[in-house]
Amino acid sequence: MTESVKAGRIPIAIYGEFGLEEYKSNPLIAALPPVYEAKQVVALLRDNPAFNRDEINLSGNIRVHAIARLLKSFFQPLNHHIQLEQKISLIIRQGYIGRNPETGEHYSHLQNGYERIMTGDLDARLYDDVSSSASSLSLFGCSGCGKSRTLDRIMRSYPQALLHPETNITQLVYLKLDCPIDGDLDELCLSFFNQVDKVLLTRYSQSHGRKKLGTKRLLANMCQIANLHALGVLIIDEVQNLNEARSGGAEKMHNFFVSLVNTIGVPVIQVGTHRARKFFERTLRAARRITGLGSLLWDRLPQDKHWDGLLKHLWQFQWLKKAEPLNQELIDTMYELTQGVMDFVVKLFVLAQARAIVTNAERITPKLLRQVFKDEFKPVHPMLEALKSGREDLIREYDDLLMPEIEARLISTMAAIDNNCTVETPITPSDDKAKRLLSLLAQMEIPQDIAIPFVDEVLTKHSELPIPALINKLTSYTAAPKEQETVKFRKVKRSQWSQLPSDDLRYQYAMNNSDELYGVFKNKGLVFDLQAFVEKAG
Repeated sequence: MTESVKAGRIPIAIYGEFGLEEYKSNPLIAALPPVYEAKQVVALLRDNPAFNRDEINLSGNIRVHAIARLLKSFFQPLNHHIQLEQKISLIIRQGYIGRNPETGEHYSHLQNGYERIMTGDLDARLYDDVSSSASSLSLFGCSGCGKSRTLDRIMRSYPQALLHPETNITQLVYLKLDCPIDGDLDELCLSFFNQVDKVLLTRYSQSHGRKKLGTKRLLANMCQIANLHALGVLIIDEVQNLNEARSGGAEKMHNFFVSLVNTIGVPVIQVGTHRARKFFERTLRAARRITGLGSLLWDRLPQDKHWDGLLKHLWQFQWLKKAEPLNQELIDTMYELTQGVMDFVVKLFVLAQARAIVTNAERITPKLLRQVFKDEFKPVHPMLEALKSGREDLIREYDDLLMPEIEARLISTMAAIDNNCTVETPITPSDDKAKRLLSLLAQMEIPQDIAIPFVDEVLTKHSELPIPALINKLTSYTAAPKEQETVKFRKVKRSQWSQLPSDDLRYQYAMNNSDELYGVFKNKGLVFDLQAFVEKAG
């Protein structure tokens, strides 16, 4: 019994009904969660950040902290995520069919494993009638498309370890390792023992994982521990590292994966970028090794109705005071800049909100998105250009580029907010006094471009007055035209035009280049179409 079991960290298996006899009669399968339907998978994987509209009224620095929730908490399941969950559900359960403790197959595998340790031969066996029901799965895609994160979310739906008291088996449902950068098998084994020790509180690193044992003994020990604890699936991430392996290392690693599946009976999932796919498909023999349950290829999201729905869902989580609804121009701009790479989509959305707070714009516009992309996404510009080109050779060359740590960007954003804390900020409708005064003027049919500076003037001079007194001043000014004419209205500075309502012409002028203004005004119906009028009149 391991220390982890003694400490009560590993739950005792509870057996359920699956409807299939081969599942019900196998305790290693019967102890797993139920096989989920597609709707259940969506509910299981979906994650949204905590969002309270009252937080929009907090200071800029605090709102940046709230925006950062999106980096860890936002996950919207799509069709390819559901497909991956279903394949993993199948690969784990099918792998256990050939290692059933009730039929003695589990113990036959252990006896064969002992023979391999004694001979140093991974193909050695005492029982020839022991077969493998394990399979393999490969997942390839560009960096940032969510491979590792989706895998982590799916595996969280499984207990990582379970105790079966009747058979005295401590079951290890899954284990995830990163492929060694140099394709070294010894390093893979050592990493395996370290991870098992962390989960089960064992000491295999000392008893089975000493490097001086040599590669063959380490591999045999690794296989035996995988069988001893009925490992459900071994996930090898970052397999594109094999491309950088020293001569022969990649091929040896590949052969070992095949032995795990075909001889030992442990399913393997290999995860990597498009560069890994290129290596795996060098030969027909290598290609066959990765097609047990198929090879999933995840590319960027296409710009279709699913992309629109995803963006609409994401757009709800804005901590901006003048947040505007999503429109087609924003949808197109987001896709143009991110090329549908989900990691970049969320990070651009987060950084754009932070920039909107710093600049007091308090809204996301296509122009702001482009500026943030230009300033903050420089490291991945080559990769995104490769994706735009559609050339597979370029995509493979650049698909391992990653965004810099976004937390550092947010810290610099908060510093910028602190530096601007003494700058006079214009009134906004979220200010309680300003909101009520502007509402009153709106009822009096006074346009916003006049009402905003008017209320700003009153609050600047009489900010200490309570609301009733301020309302009295407003009504007295509007009731006395002659006196109102003497009031000096403070003009909205040109630097503040970007903070005006989006239907204000000054806002449109501030947000667009002068050579684009005519087209923008025409698209918004602000330019009289004389040609159409003449044709109609004729």
